[in-house]
Amino acid sequence: MVLIVNTLIGWFHLLILVFVVGVVLSRWIFFTGQDKGINLPSSFIDDFLLKTAIKGGSLLILAMVLLFSRQLVAFRDPFVPWMEDAWLLLRHTYWGLSWTATLIATSCSTAILYVMGNPGWRFATVLFLAGSMFLSFSGHANAVEGVSGLIIAADVLHVWAASGWLGSLVFLVVLDRAWRKQNETVGSLFPALRFKISTSSIVCVAILVISGVLTSSAHLSAVSDLAKTSYGQFLLLKIVLATVCIALGALNWLLVRKNFQHTENLEKLKDRISKEIRIGQMVLLTTAIVIQVSPPGHQTSDQVISWQMLLIRVIGVGMFFYVAFFVVILFFAAFLLKGSKLSSG
Repeated sequence: MVLIVNTLIGWFHLLILVFVVGVVLSRWIFFTGQDKGINLPSSFIDDFLLKTAIKGGSLLILAMVLLFSRQLVAFRDPFVPWMEDAWLLLRHTYWGLSWTATLIATSCSTAILYVMGNPGWRFATVLFLAGSMFLSFSGHANAVEGVSGLIIAADVLHVWAASGWLGSLVFLVVLDRAWRKQNETVGSLFPALRFKISTSSIVCVAILVISGVLTSSAHLSAVSDLAKTSYGQFLLLKIVLATVCIALGALNWLLVRKNFQHTENLEKLKDRISKEIRIGQMVLLTTAIVIQVSPPGHQTSDQVISWQMLLIRVIGVGMFFYVAFFVVILFFAAFLLKGSKLSSG
């Protein structure tokens, strides 16, 4: 019973976290620097983005409180008062310090959007992204001997990529429904955004897979751990579900390349996206279980990693640095492009 409750709390936190970060990333990926020839209801979208981020931030604060209650119960000493235990957890454990910093960041980002409105997006984005690092700094990634910094970075990218893919998809579905409900005579927003959606999904999935390979290799000592250990079995289930989800995403990408203006193709895409989101939720549920199980591969000086897992880890590290280099070049190119537009203007 305790495991079920703890899993549901973790699942709720992951769902809200991925959605909120997805909303934040959608703000910059889909609705900043609108392309010529694409007409979108900017005022409606800006207002909806702001309200959704504020509501999501409030729910994320609630999820953080639930996480603290779960941790406090696990930390509880029956011979010590509750308040003393809570104080010890907050002030004298790494988990408590990370939780406090995350709660402050989430609360401040939500308050900034509520008070400042759209001008506060830059500050709120930084704080939301910083707050999304909580699981990486307080979970399995921080317990890897020797390469914890690299694994934490990969884990953070993993969360951001999942949010940029699934979180953004959920937000776009909700946004489209709200738009069509308010304006029954107009069409869907998806045709105007289809190429941005497909491009961002491909990038996010690539980062998700690469960072997942690296972090998984750090938590396993051998490939056989996937079948022989509880952690490996749940991780394998997560990999299978994620593969199905990615396959559905690939079908959606192919559908986007067709004549998208036909109602039949649009409805088919929306149906597949709904299935993709539901399977993604199952992936997050499995993740909530994996987080609670101790990994078998956290290496110590007297343990030996198998050559297969070592090879996977080396490949994962190489791909990770390749992606990191690509992201740096991408940001540099965007900076140069922005500078050239300003100078020409």
